[in-house]
Amino acid sequence: MLRLLILLGLLMSLISTVNATPAFARQMGVSCTACHSQNSYPSLNSFGRKFKASGFTMVGNQELIKGDDKQTNSLSLPNTLNMAFITKLRAKKGNKSESVLEFPDEAAVILGGRISKHIGTFIEIGYDSKENTFGLANFKLPITYNVNNYTLGIVPFRTDGFGAAGAFEVLNTGAVRGSRVLEDRKTISAQQYIGTATTAEGVGAYLYNDLWHVVYTAYVPNNGTVHSYSPANYLRLAMTPQVNGWDLGFGGQLWKGTSESLESGKNTTDAYAVDFQAMGQINKIPVSFFATHANAKAGTTSLYNTNPNDKSATTILSEVGVIPSLLSLSAGYRIADNGKATNSSDDKAIVGAKYFLAENMQVQLNYTHSPDSQPSSDKDHLLMMFYGGF
Repeated sequence: MLRLLILLGLLMSLISTVNATPAFARQMGVSCTACHSQNSYPSLNSFGRKFKASGFTMVGNQELIKGDDKQTNSLSLPNTLNMAFITKLRAKKGNKSESVLEFPDEAAVILGGRISKHIGTFIEIGYDSKENTFGLANFKLPITYNVNNYTLGIVPFRTDGFGAAGAFEVLNTGAVRGSRVLEDRKTISAQQYIGTATTAEGVGAYLYNDLWHVVYTAYVPNNGTVHSYSPANYLRLAMTPQVNGWDLGFGGQLWKGTSESLESGKNTTDAYAVDFQAMGQINKIPVSFFATHANAKAGTTSLYNTNPNDKSATTILSEVGVIPSLLSLSAGYRIADNGKATNSSDDKAIVGAKYFLAENMQVQLNYTHSPDSQPSSDKDHLLMMFYGGF
């Protein structure tokens, strides 16, 4: 514990003078909080959802290099390449496990934004700390068209850990790995617990408006060239209404079908999830609530659960901005069954704190307690993370 606090102090002293903005903020010419929620990154607000649905093509003050406006396919490119560097540094300690310092846990160069009026991109060049190399971690190329208040998007994509939801996802429930409120993703998100954060590539299609959206994705659990393949299916439905100043979101996800290829063999996908979020204010204090439930059917060729019984989890999490835009506190609980024949109960409790040195600089501390842990496993676990994007 003392080592973690010392490391926390060192990190704060190193970065307290940093004030930076990531790639999409540069393109829009606005603060990070224009797209992210009251309790800041990574939670998206309603404008952030709209920006993502645009295929990252919306622009603010950034000038465009433009061709002849009379041509439907005229050049419309930002005059500056939008880039960002993202990093996470983590320290972990359990009552049974040894101390671990991950420096970095993650690091990535992000290139993204508008390519033309109807085409955007998101490219993540990620760092592999074990191999000391950079490689293509995530790539998507959304092609979008607006009709009245609707946006139709087609998204070729590949990912090293976002799964089928990597094509398009805008809720903050952990439905996709990158959109999680706390770093301990498998404790706070049922989708992450059942194992949907896999390598994947395919094509997604979505129809989006401010009130609801639907996503369909055909995908395989591979990265790179895939031979003799047949895809599995993913479906996402969600509602995102605004009610009395509260930003609500609720919906469901369905993974179904069998993916097969020479590279990965046969992978069955039979899982579902439902989720809910509510972000608003109580007495001018930012408050957020999140709830998820997910189930993965058992199967010897299952992509998500090869145990003899169904794997399932239900999570609840609340977050309060005790000092708005500066300090938030969280608490949550997970009720889970890992699907094993014995010792299947896998409940956890979590409390967390996030301190924002700047909108895009965050220090996070999480403590988890596992009442069902086995004698050789951690019953108590502490995780400290620094996140920075500039």
